[in-house]
Amino acid sequence: MFLPDDLLFNVPENMLSESSTGAFARRVYVMVLEEPAFPGNREFLSKVLSAVQLDLAKDTLFAEIPVNVSASFVTELKSKQPEQVLVFGLLPADLGLAIEASVYQPVTFYGVQWLFADPLSALEYDKQKKSLLWSALKQMFM
Repeated sequence: MFLPDDLLFNVPENMLSESSTGAFARRVYVMVLEEPAFPGNREFLSKVLSAVQLDLAKDTLFAEIPVNVSASFVTELKSKQPEQVLVFGLLPADLGLAIEASVYQPVTFYGVQWLFADPLSALEYDKQKKSLLWSALKQMFM
């Protein structure tokens, strides 16, 4: 029940599937923070995923989330039913999720294995972060 002084806002839900690409053959959803200043991010991500035998175009559904755009993943979670979700540069709250997750630590939520990591631009040239990511990806996919 709402009180008379409560303010309610109807916020349109950003449908990630409308801007997602990929064949989703292995049911892996990949979401990255859009970083226009780093045009090589997608190529870097493709190389990282190939190390665990994932093809970005064939095996995943890939979405770039613009800065300051709220995106709810709840609808996608229900409709797409991914087995794994990889998130780079976004927090669970950015996706409308009420979970606590440490970066580079796979966590299971709603029967889906999640991995949150730093933005791709922060990973590419940081050996320690790449090592943490590699360990987590091996745990999830090998």
